[in-house]
Amino acid sequence: MSARPVRIAVMALGGQGGGVLAEWIVKAGERAGYVAQSTSVPGVAQRTGATIYYVELFPQAEIDSVGASPILALMPAPGDVDIVIAAELMEAGRALNRGFVTSATTLIASTHRIFAIGEKIAMSDGRQDAQAVRQAVEAAAGRGIWFDMERAAEESGAVISAVMFGALAGSGATPIPRAAFEETIRSAGRAVERNLTGFASGFDASMSETNAFASTQNKAARSAPQPAPAVAPLLTRVGDLPANAQAMAREGLKRVVDFQDPRYGSVYLDRLEEIASVDRGAGGETRRFALTAAVAKYLALAMAYDDVVRVADLKTRSSRFVRFREDVRAADGQIVRVWEYMHPRLEEACDLLPPALARSILSTSAARKIFDAVFGKGRRVATTNLSGFFLLNALASLKFLRRGGLRFDVENERTVRWLELVKANAAGDYALACEIASLQRLIKGYGETHERGLANYRLIIAALDQVKAAPSPAQALARLRDSALKDEDGVALRAALSKLGGNSAVAAA
Repeated sequence: MSARPVRIAVMALGGQGGGVLAEWIVKAGERAGYVAQSTSVPGVAQRTGATIYYVELFPQAEIDSVGASPILALMPAPGDVDIVIAAELMEAGRALNRGFVTSATTLIASTHRIFAIGEKIAMSDGRQDAQAVRQAVEAAAGRGIWFDMERAAEESGAVISAVMFGALAGSGATPIPRAAFEETIRSAGRAVERNLTGFASGFDASMSETNAFASTQNKAARSAPQPAPAVAPLLTRVGDLPANAQAMAREGLKRVVDFQDPRYGSVYLDRLEEIASVDRGAGGETRRFALTAAVAKYLALAMAYDDVVRVADLKTRSSRFVRFREDVRAADGQIVRVWEYMHPRLEEACDLLPPALARSILSTSAARKIFDAVFGKGRRVATTNLSGFFLLNALASLKFLRRGGLRFDVENERTVRWLELVKANAAGDYALACEIASLQRLIKGYGETHERGLANYRLIIAALDQVKAAPSPAQALARLRDSALKDEDGVALRAALSKLGGNSAVAAA
């Protein structure tokens, strides 16, 4: 036979309708006069189960003219796939890794991310570099079509498989006419109008080969809201910082102001401007002011720490309930209920009390026993009920007490010491100062999570003299930080400190 089959591999996750898509491709091919064969290869449940669906289409006319049936493959072969449809960006990377993407391949991929378990459970930022994956895939593919299929599905009210089906039709990579694709959706008889809308969205995006990264950034820039009058002067001050640090400083200022108020945002900028001055004096211009940019990020995290007020505030925001409804695709009038599991500790309860009073309570064993007896087993609070919502909303309204509380006093003192360490080392070892700045990433969350991170931070600070004695102090400190992020029990950190020969005793920070 002179003809060859059209080979299509669909890389999808559980719940994305990859099986439905493969079935639609088979039926559309048969409508267009092709013999079709479809198989699927289930994967492990890293993100609700990744699966490869494989379809081969062979023209019936060729079979009739030769009088023999073709032998179609059951599995995609590396280097021999015509079309790859990736239902998520990392699925495109998985296709590349398996050898399915070559210069002869048309790649149709979504730019959205569904994070793997390993990315979610990482103690630090475990996300893979999506831009690097996309660049590698684009370099390998003969043709790439990229857009956010998940957003297209949400906006059209359709399933993502309908959008992928439309993208395949719009790509022109198959000889199947659009009418055959649309008739396949109609004949299925389920959510026909919504799926046709999703199909049209995918078809149009595929025809224009939308660059989702660029369009999303441009859209965000056009729709940026005007700042409040109290914040506008602060944004002007951000413009006076080194250019390389301004984007991060703007986001940091936004977080700090949201955490407390514009006056607190001014304190953030005061501290950051002081670091920028030190950075300039240490020759930061030749290093693109990396120190100022790092402090801009981690200072915001230090100043906008997680406490009971912030947690309550985030859990009662209207945008959160809107997101829940969108996530479960609730219909108008449909009730969506949300429960929060809350397990407060005496330390969190004392966060807003005056430091002297809070320390007195914390040092009293009777107070701890009483508190544990009442709240030790935790509580389930329904924030979609009035009682639960008003309870957390009342906690969120106590923001005005924060500056006079124990937690603010402790966090502020630690932040000042951290900044002093950064400034003291900037002139002598710029790279080490940047690494000291990044140590703040160890301290996050609240409760036991916060305590573990803070304990690791203190261990590393206690070993700073030994770090400075190492051949490459910045690299040595980076290794300690990365070791602290490897496990919750601190095994890797203790091993790294042992190799360094540092003092593992906990020091005040």
